[in-house]
Amino acid sequence: MLIFAAVMVSLSEYESHFRLYYRPLVMYALRQTENVDDAEDIVQQAFVDTWRKLSEGSVIQNLKQYLYSTVRNGCTDYHRIPVPEDLEEGRLGQDAEMSEEERIVRSERDALLWTAVDRLPEGRRRIFLMAKRDGLTYQEIAEELHISVKTVEHQLSAALKALRRTAVKIYLFFFS
Repeated sequence: MLIFAAVMVSLSEYESHFRLYYRPLVMYALRQTENVDDAEDIVQQAFVDTWRKLSEGSVIQNLKQYLYSTVRNGCTDYHRIPVPEDLEEGRLGQDAEMSEEERIVRSERDALLWTAVDRLPEGRRRIFLMAKRDGLTYQEIAEELHISVKTVEHQLSAALKALRRTAVKIYLFFFS
């Protein structure tokens, strides 16, 4: 048992916090590193360091805030490694104008949306990602998957409908 916010926490409770915060933290780090592997490494290290700190008897009043601060510091350390100028210019767009709170809310929202994408049926998710992430046309998707263009249209429409329902829930979660 570990002390967390003046309450005893077991390993299973800490694991539930990991499941709750991992994806939003990775999305948060990804916006700063623009590299999935580096973002995941930073977040995993933040959880390891937090666990170590708790096991040494430290009290963390607000785990969410502590983890975001730890990840932000990890991203700051990441940026101390020289980055080519053309990549650095791409990082400075919208995120430079956002407050820390806005970045956290955005990363949590993105994590919820990606969770919704992950919950789509396998074929529908594949078609959705091919169209939206990979930028393939309906015809290209149909040819690659050996299905009709109408099937691609139907599956993409169903995916977007499901994601719109999720987006409404996310909006209500954050703004109600």
